[in-house]
Amino acid sequence: MEIISFTLIFQYNRFHRAGVLNFASSVQGFTYTKVVRFKEYLNLRKINQQLTIENNLLHNQLDQYKQMSLNTPVLSATLPGRKYSYTQSKIINNSINKQYNYLTLNRGRNHGIMPEMAVISAQGIVGMVYAASANFSTVISLLNRDFRLSAKIKKNNYFGSLTWNGVNPHTALLTEIPYHVNVQEGDTIVTSGYSTIFPEGILIGTVSSFEVEESNFFRIDVKLSVDFNQLDYVYIINNLLGDEQVSLEEPLSDD
Repeated sequence: MEIISFTLIFQYNRFHRAGVLNFASSVQGFTYTKVVRFKEYLNLRKINQQLTIENNLLHNQLDQYKQMSLNTPVLSATLPGRKYSYTQSKIINNSINKQYNYLTLNRGRNHGIMPEMAVISAQGIVGMVYAASANFSTVISLLNRDFRLSAKIKKNNYFGSLTWNGVNPHTALLTEIPYHVNVQEGDTIVTSGYSTIFPEGILIGTVSSFEVEESNFFRIDVKLSVDFNQLDYVYIINNLLGDEQVSLEEPLSDD
């Protein structure tokens, strides 16, 4: 009798029927939202892989457009007319708590990877390829005391040498910047482009502190933009014109 009574109330009373429908819709909507969010969480790894592939494609296209915009005879006659190519890769091993840290990637010579190629992430500089086998490669990390990089202050283009002191995995050291240069905390530090390995303007970090040494050069602490604890995917950069530049510069270095 109670079931019949409630059925009649909900069936012939618009107010009660609307209340029940609204409540049911709310419960259903809440349930669907939780289910969708759970599915999205389970798909995060797949989404990250897709985004890495898309970013890699955009890197290649962006470099091509940059070179084409120069409108030089050599580059306009070169197909596809770009200086760098990018290959995405997953990190399968990584260390940050040693004096000489390395990473291992799941790309090797079969994928066109060779020693002395730059390695970056979406956040900035990671390191440089040290050795490559058929399907894997090892990378000398920025967090390695043997790693040295030409870096500059973005706002004024003054450049120096960036190294890691082997202590803090979040901080590097920039030296050889003259003391008269305008340096402030928060200044952006990027790659100088004065090498055949790293393109110009790749983010390294920001100035966290600085002081003048007795040699009248700044000693600048740089807060790294990359958190090496959370690295997952990276991009390997191949300078397509690197061999040509090296062959041209080698006789000069021998003099």
